[in-house]
Order: sequence, then structure tokens, then C-alpha cells
Amino acid sequence: MKSLSRRPFGGFTLVELLVVIAIIGVLVALLLPAVQQAREAARRMSCQNNMKQLGLAIHNYHDTYGSFPPGAVGWTGTGWRTVRVPFIRFTLDFIEQGNRSDIYDGTRSWTAQTADAQRIVFDYMSVWHCPSDQSFKRERDDYKGNYGVNWGPRTYVPSDTDVPQGAFGLDYGARLADITDGTSNTLAMMEILQAPPHSTGVDNRGRVWNDDAVSSMACTILTPNSTAPDNHLTDYCRNQPLNKLPCTNASRNASHNASRSRHPGGVQALMCDASVQFVPETINLEVWRAVSTRNGGEIQNLRTQ
Repeated sequence: MKSLSRRPFGGFTLVELLVVIAIIGVLVALLLPAVQQAREAARRMSCQNNMKQLGLAIHNYHDTYGSFPPGAVGWTGTGWRTVRVPFIRFTLDFIEQGNRSDIYDGTRSWTAQTADAQRIVFDYMSVWHCPSDQSFKRERDDYKGNYGVNWGPRTYVPSDTDVPQGAFGLDYGARLADITDGTSNTLAMMEILQAPPHSTGVDNRGRVWNDDAVSSMACTILTPNSTAPDNHLTDYCRNQPLNKLPCTNASRNASHNASRSRHPGGVQALMCDASVQFVPETINLEVWRAVSTRNGGEIQNLRTQ
């Protein structure tokens, strides 16, 4: 009589299973950074495209009105104008937002628009939002944004009475003829961060629907992503270093804020010729300031840095 032979079981041993799990864990650890880098590259490209559209918008505005739009209309240095207008309002007709432009009442300040106008005009616009940052509303339901106009190496209100050094300023937008340093060598806009809600008060940074200081402007007093604080009134700027948004108290006239971004290593910058460049946060401060002036006579180009 033949004896029955047992066939070996075809499963894994515990050791083999642990080895497979370990190998899968190593593969995941290797793949995740690559996936994250690919996603960030896509977000950075989307951000670059947004800035390119805004660059074309300010050039189309220039073709229509003979100059870039003013950086802000409102504060005079000593008080407020009757009608306050933020920079973003001037771009609406040139970024396919004519419906919002039609609703906006130009005889009123942005702060005095009707409730219906606020609901529609101040709503989210993807072209103003970097996908690497979050999107925050404020108490008036106006969405924040991530792109600020170049104020140059100075505060919100200059200490003297000359024409602004940058391409934009209070009641001022440069003509192409005014940019004697060259449009490819002069900043037009830079990335800024949207300040998240704060438990003890508001933070205007990134609030593009606002003509006040440290809202939709960016200065080159500090290098990109600087750990040094922005300056503004404590009523409108809260110290948030964990969000890469340090801030300290200053007068409105002495206010300034740095270009900041969620992109690793630097910020996106729009030049006055509508090209977009990525600026490393290690850029020399003097070079950074030089490319923010429109007629300083410096021979600086970000492509050589």
C-alpha cells in the first residue's frame, strides 16, 4: 500500500512577508518625494502662468491708457481720498473679468460697494491665486491673492516727494518710456503670501481687494522669504512667523512687506516685459533692490544671478 505524501504549502513564511513589506516601504519612501516634486512643479508652472496673464493684462492696460495702472488710489500720506481703488480693479477688463468690471461702481470706494457687488466682484479668481498657497476670505468676503505690485526698495509712502522708484506706487503706474533700466531688468510684480485668519485681529497681507499698505504691494527692502519682519499697523498685521509671515508694528507711511512664497527656495517674479522668472531667496539684497527700480541706472539682470 502506497503511503500518502504531503505536498508543501505554497504560502509565504513570516520572514518572507516581512521582507516584502520592507521592500514596499522602501519603494513608497522613494516614490513619495518624486510625486511631491512633480506636483510642486505643476503648481509652480500654474503660478508662472498666472503671472504671465497678469503681465499681459498690465501691458494691454498700457496700450489702452498710456501707462501701467496705478499701484493704489486712496492714501495721500496724510489722509484718504474720497474714492479708494485697489490695483486689482484696474486689471478686470484685461483678464476676462468684464462682468465683474461692469458691476463694480467706480463712483464708490471698494469699501462702499453694494452687498451684491461685493458678493460677485470680490469672489475667488484663480489667476490671482498661487496653487501652492491656501485661499483665504476676509470679513467682507473678499478673497485674498498671491501677487503684489512692485513698490521698489521703499516704504508704502516715501519720505520724499519724488516719483516712485518702482513701476508702481500711490496714484502712479509707470509708462514703458519711464523704465529706462529696461523692461526685462525691472520687476513688475512679485509673489506674496496670503495671511491666514488670526485669533486676535485681522492681517491684510495678500488682501488684493485693498488699497492700504501691506495688502497687494511688495517691497524689496528685504530679500525674498526673509525671516526679518514686515512692518505695518498692528491693527492690520499680526506676527505669524510659523506661517512665514513675521510682522512688527510701524506707521502706515513706514509700512513695507517682503515678497514671500510657498515654492521651495524662492519666489516667482513678473518683469515689466511680461516675462516670469524664479528668483532664489539667496539673491544678493543689492541686486534685488536694483531690479526693483525702473531708472536707477544699474545694469542688473536676474538671469545672470
